[in-house]
Amino acid sequence: MSKAKGIAIRTILAAAFVIAISFFFGASFYLSLIIVAGLGVFGEIIHMPENMPGAIDNPDGKELHPAKAICIGLVVVLVLIGFGILFPELYGYGFGTNS
Repeated sequence: MSKAKGIAIRTILAAAFVIAISFFFGASFYLSLIIVAGLGVFGEIIHMPENMPGAIDNPDGKELHPAKAICIGLVVVLVLIGFGILFPELYGYGFGTNS
């Protein structure tokens, strides 16, 4: 699978999760996005031993080191939370919100 195709599939899957969380739990789209990003970081932490260079999912060591991936994910989550603090109207859009 090409890198662009993998990114497209992950993006579509994340968007589907955001919409599903908003629809089924009545959360805003923005809060759902933060939850999905946080779950991605949590999944990377849980899956860290398999992603280490030389391990089963990264035998040649070409993938991003898991510690770097976790740090990047945490920065993304913190930036999303920061934007939510600066622009609280972002939390008003979604299924079940009073938009």
